[in-house]
Amino acid sequence: MRKIRILCVGRKQETYLKSGIEIYRKKLKRYCEFELKTIREADYSRGMQAQWLNKEYQAIQTQLRPNTFLIACDETGISLSSVDFARQLEQITNQGQSKIDFIIGGPYGLPPEIKNQANLLFRLSAMTLTHQMVRLFLVEQIYRAFTILNGEKYHH
Repeated sequence: MRKIRILCVGRKQETYLKSGIEIYRKKLKRYCEFELKTIREADYSRGMQAQWLNKEYQAIQTQLRPNTFLIACDETGISLSSVDFARQLEQITNQGQSKIDFIIGGPYGLPPEIKNQANLLFRLSAMTLTHQMVRLFLVEQIYRAFTILNGEKYHH
């Protein structure tokens, strides 16, 4: 069984976003083990951006699992259509990777070390999105990918 996890740097979700994520979490049970884990963001009232990113890097590192395909969500990453995203997930699992971690940075993005460590840099949109909204959009796209791969009607 595939194990997909989204690690997000930042505060807890707004209620309406939590509700949306919960809808897709339930739907994903058919396809994979799914987890969304929030990593505490740095205290942005102290220090500078490099220090904040370093603190977040260390927090992310404690959550990473061995033998996991790491996908960093970043504005500099590649853009994929929903169908291409589904194919990418299929290719990853066909290569023997059953564990996939997605990482979403906080308001200041991801630490450069995480981007360098990632197996894939992926961009959800050319538009600027809040890091909280990205969580919901990513969960929906993961669900959509599974429905595409299984030839289901969700994706027309």
